[in-house]
Amino acid sequence: MRIKYVIWLLPLVLVFSSLTFSQQTTQENVVQPDVQSPASPEVKKEEIATAALKAASFTNSVSTFVNSKVKFELVSKDNVATDKILYKLDAGNELEYKEPFAIYEEGKHVISYYAVDKVGNKEDSKAFKVVVDNTPPVINVSVSAPVIKSGTKLYASKNFTFVIEAKDALSGVQSVEYSIDKNNYQPYLTPFTIPVEGDINLSIKAMDNVTNYTEKYTMIAKDENGNPINLTDGNVSIFVDNKAPVVEIKPDKELLDKNGRKVATADYSYTISASDAESGLSSILFRLDGKGEFNAYTGAIKFDSNGEHMIEAKAVDKVGNMSPVAVLSVFVDIIAPDTTIKAIE
Repeated sequence: MRIKYVIWLLPLVLVFSSLTFSQQTTQENVVQPDVQSPASPEVKKEEIATAALKAASFTNSVSTFVNSKVKFELVSKDNVATDKILYKLDAGNELEYKEPFAIYEEGKHVISYYAVDKVGNKEDSKAFKVVVDNTPPVINVSVSAPVIKSGTKLYASKNFTFVIEAKDALSGVQSVEYSIDKNNYQPYLTPFTIPVEGDINLSIKAMDNVTNYTEKYTMIAKDENGNPINLTDGNVSIFVDNKAPVVEIKPDKELLDKNGRKVATADYSYTISASDAESGLSSILFRLDGKGEFNAYTGAIKFDSNGEHMIEAKAVDKVGNMSPVAVLSVFVDIIAPDTTIKAIE
């Protein structure tokens, strides 16, 4: 009877033993990644922030560049059969290759790898050097004259020259494009001006050689007091002011017209006024009798010498548009009449 129980239990013992051995074998063959090692690609499963549009690689004469969307595949061939492929990243722990992997840490890296076949032949270790680039180019816009903030608007003129400089520290800049309407982009080749009048939107796109992409750029403007303003978000709205100020010279009293000549006396005074519809006035300049340089206008003008006199005036707005020179010519008569008397027979 005891023998029958032993025979009956034997298959159950064999099944249990088989399951236990199978689990132990499976656990022994799994290569566990070292969670202490930051160089292990399998530890970091979440991609870092990358500006890349797609997985891309680029090779120049010196280095191979990739972004973190690129994955690396290891394939081994053997005349019998490959047992396993082993690899490590930089100084990290050696891992058994299971599936394509990415490298998430930006900078220079070395992937070391080799294979072992079913009869124990071990391949010499190989190394692949790669540079991971996840950062887009940095764009800076410089302008030949300060873009001025007046009120809530930024102003420039058709005389302003815009220069775009894009730099990329790793894979290098592939392309730079710009637009003044957010729609029609053109390659940036040389510094440019904006001849149109009115509101424009300066937009810039730059991409490096592994498709890291940005539309942000930095440009410095100035407020009305000359203090710098850093514009860093890109897509800057600018009003292009191409209209010069209007300037006028006025006497305080009506001038006498004598045979087409405007005549005044020494007690006349003359004022200069100017207006600008957009960016606003920067300065009013004048000179007298065509002599010397133009000087800043500070107040009413008077003449105290007899003869022909001339006032020239011009105005400049905040983006450098200059008005035509206004001219007022006047003959100043300060000589009193000379009366004589004679007897008439």
